[in-house]
Amino acid sequence: MTADAREIVICELDGVLALIEHRLHHLYNDTGERNWQAFHAACGGDMPNLPLIQRLNQARAAGTPVVLLSGRGAEVRAQTLQWLHDWQIAHDALWLRPEGDRRPALAFKAEVIERHYPGSRIRRVYESAHHLDVARWHAQQGTPCTLFGPNQGNGATREQFELKTVRHACEHVMLYPFYGDDDYAWEDRCGQLAAGTCLLCQAGEAEAERARQAAAARLAAQARGLPPLEGSERQVAWAEGVRLSAFGGLDKVNAWVARVDAQAEAEDPDHWRAVKQGIARAADYLAAQTEARWWIDHRHGISNSLDGGRALVNAVAEQEGYF
Repeated sequence: MTADAREIVICELDGVLALIEHRLHHLYNDTGERNWQAFHAACGGDMPNLPLIQRLNQARAAGTPVVLLSGRGAEVRAQTLQWLHDWQIAHDALWLRPEGDRRPALAFKAEVIERHYPGSRIRRVYESAHHLDVARWHAQQGTPCTLFGPNQGNGATREQFELKTVRHACEHVMLYPFYGDDDYAWEDRCGQLAAGTCLLCQAGEAEAERARQAAAARLAAQARGLPPLEGSERQVAWAEGVRLSAFGGLDKVNAWVARVDAQAEAEDPDHWRAVKQGIARAADYLAAQTEARWWIDHRHGISNSLDGGRALVNAVAEQEGYF
């Protein structure tokens, strides 16, 4: 058998072989800022997934090469190699994202597999639930891929640690690490997980719902006579919903104008006419925004409500000097 034709196992590091809960605060926090450099730099303190390490070591001892393929940056290669050595994790190749490579993990991983293992039979891929697009790609290639979900224990200590296999209602199988200072209710939690669909199917359902909402927003925009948005497919789908909410708020502003029109006109006709003219000009300005990125960048504060509509009109009018 040639080297290219050998059967291999591929495994991600972050969230799979290395459990990363202790450094997720660098990505998910109250500031909303993601510090990838600090996130990767803290990898030396990761908790090892001991049951999976045992599986990989057994596979390699039986002659199956183990390829570690991670979206982690190459700038922490030294820390990564030291961590692998400390936990006695045998492997035949370690692929880390090159420094400065900002492509999605899927693009990097697919390139490595297609370029360096074109004739290999992949026995199994162990991938993080954070990389559902990678798992979906493997499924399309017909490659067995086992997703690792987040810890389901209380995570207080490493005293209790098990790797549990859960077959979901969708018939897909996922592995979940359970660790903490006790195993209370672990079996109940497994039952709860099994009763629902897996994370990959949940993501597919959410994507389908987003596509449905984007299509409905596109039809609503066409009915209003609004021009098509420009941008990537994903950007346009996102921006359509934002724009629909904005014009829903404008509808409520116009309904309010109609209710108070007679009284406002009687009290101060010049001022009221200036207000209505400003509202109309703001609506025209918004209708002229055809870049999807513009709507995405200005999405905060936009809502399908009277207050949201008023705030939007005021912001545009102030910016453009309409009032």
